[in-house]
Amino acid sequence: MKAEPLYQRALAIYEKVLGSEHPDVAISLNNLANFYYKKDHPKAESLYLRAIAIRERALGLDHPDLAQSLNNLASLYQAKGNYLKAEPLYQRALAIRQKVLGSEHPAVASSLSNLAGFYETKGDITRAIVFQTRANDVIERNIALNIATGSERQKLAYLATLSGPTWWTVSLHAQSAPNDLAALRLALTTILRRKGRALDATADSIGALSRRFNEQDRALLVQLTDTRSRLAALVLGGPGKTNLAEHGTEIKRLEEQVEKLESDISLRSAEFRAQSRPVSLEALQAAIPQGAALVEFFSYYPLKDFKFAGSDDWGEPRYVAYVLGGEGEPKWVDLGEAKMIDNAVSALRNALRNPRRDDVKALARALDEKVMQPVRKLLGQTQKVFLSPDGSPNLIPFAALVDEQNRYLIEQYSFNYLTSGRDLLRLQEKSQSKQIATVIANPDFGGDTSPCSEGRMPVSRGAIDFSQILFCPLAGTAGEAQAIKAMMPEAKVLMKEQATEAAIKKVSGPKILHVATHGFFLEDVVINPSTEARGLGIKSNQSDAAMKVENPLLRSGLAIAGANLHKSGNDDGVLTALEAAGLDLWGTKLVVFSACDTGVGEVRNGDGVYGLRRALVLAGSESQVMSLWPVSDVATRDLMIDYYKAIQAGQGRSEALRQVQLKMLASEKRQHPYYWASFIHSGEWAGMDGKR
Repeated sequence: MKAEPLYQRALAIYEKVLGSEHPDVAISLNNLANFYYKKDHPKAESLYLRAIAIRERALGLDHPDLAQSLNNLASLYQAKGNYLKAEPLYQRALAIRQKVLGSEHPAVASSLSNLAGFYETKGDITRAIVFQTRANDVIERNIALNIATGSERQKLAYLATLSGPTWWTVSLHAQSAPNDLAALRLALTTILRRKGRALDATADSIGALSRRFNEQDRALLVQLTDTRSRLAALVLGGPGKTNLAEHGTEIKRLEEQVEKLESDISLRSAEFRAQSRPVSLEALQAAIPQGAALVEFFSYYPLKDFKFAGSDDWGEPRYVAYVLGGEGEPKWVDLGEAKMIDNAVSALRNALRNPRRDDVKALARALDEKVMQPVRKLLGQTQKVFLSPDGSPNLIPFAALVDEQNRYLIEQYSFNYLTSGRDLLRLQEKSQSKQIATVIANPDFGGDTSPCSEGRMPVSRGAIDFSQILFCPLAGTAGEAQAIKAMMPEAKVLMKEQATEAAIKKVSGPKILHVATHGFFLEDVVINPSTEARGLGIKSNQSDAAMKVENPLLRSGLAIAGANLHKSGNDDGVLTALEAAGLDLWGTKLVVFSACDTGVGEVRNGDGVYGLRRALVLAGSESQVMSLWPVSDVATRDLMIDYYKAIQAGQGRSEALRQVQLKMLASEKRQHPYYWASFIHSGEWAGMDGKR
């Protein structure tokens, strides 16, 4: 009620001061029309038409602002069901944007997506998929351009804008075309390309590469970065006053230059090749071993109503799962509302962390019914499964779920975790280890740790404030380190005051990196969107227009020696996942994080443990073994000793862990999954010699 007179007053002022034909009057008309959009169609239509007329006369027939007005009027006609009037307006808006801004501009992607929504509303699913595929291709190219330059905050702000188009694409399949194979393939491809992309973009992989390159290769990398930046500025900025043909020619020249530089660097660096592999379903299928399947989970917000173009009216979040085998077409299943699954995850996680709970099997069965039982129908006889969880399921071991026969899934399935299905492409590139093994254990966290023995452990919530966290000693990890040293005499062991952040940062491609310390995760930080965002405007489904764009790699990590002293600088005793992503682990076959407590804080968006796991992948490690909750020192030590014996005997890295866990399950004293299920294996599953 208060908004309408203010819009009207603003319009009156513009008309009085600038005249009724000024372009700024069209802006005010457009704003008032947007207010009437869902309230009074005739008023909105009249205002849009007047804005279009002003812009045609004042700006010409090929101006981007005119395309915006045309798009708005088309959206209004679409909402009214007047498809004959809507379609040519959408098409005209698209033509203007392509002509003036170039075919790769984000505004063109927006027009293409609007047309996809139009055809979905009209019931023409085939054309909807065609246009959304074109839109996603433009967006994918723009992702590379937007993250080629700019600050970390700008990158995160831009990537935050991709949630809507991604959810829209999944909604198009799951809600509107559940039986359409093209829609399924488009949704899965989009998920595989974008899931966890913010972590990849902010990990500064180019910077980490540069530090490991020789002078000649580093010069090529600098040249590539510079050329990408110039290409980004050219595409995202549009032609401006430049002739459109000349603009297109210059874009093509820079694209060819980028392609050549990427090719030259790829020939020199397997690590760069691993980071640069294009993601497609065909490439992934070629990477999936025979008899195995990838299960890609995804949490998304379904679009409530497709008829309102550009709508951000999202429903309650849901989970879907896509299954991709080494051959044949992908399959999928809608798992239902996220709230039900998240609650079941929380209940099971609490039971898993307490060995005295006798309801763990019942809770594991309840979650299995919601998450894995529907997926098993798609897996058929497949027993080797690559799991890429999303959201809260990142924090539970699927091996501890219970099937219809009251069996733990570990008894039938071999699970191997991935932070994204596209990691299968990274694993095709190999590198030689530079050292044997490095073991970090029992760090001296420093400070007053008396509250630990008194059961008082302050924990930070809602902000990145390590001064409010107390890390308690882990004396039992010393015996674990000594046992590993006995099995691998050549291993370098660093404990107490030697187990520093600086020491970890100095490691260079050890075959094995074993770290026995605390892990941490701090809950999401909500900040307001910044005007620094480039390319696309920020939209949020939150009423306060706040967005979570804080780097998740800053909210998870490891506590090292001196963590309780709260020092400043590069050796502050806290190794964040962002810093871990910059480690030199290219050539590292196995990273083991033992006895780490990843339960500090509250998981909201699945980037907690996921952030730390992803960081190790980006740092170059082939595989990771991590704990999802702190377990007893004795159980952990025994599990680790047996695990290292198994991999030294030639067993595969994931199967070795499974066999050790099955052995513990069979024992009388350690049948509760608290003891055996905490550790999961992620990444390369082959033996340490690389044989699968």
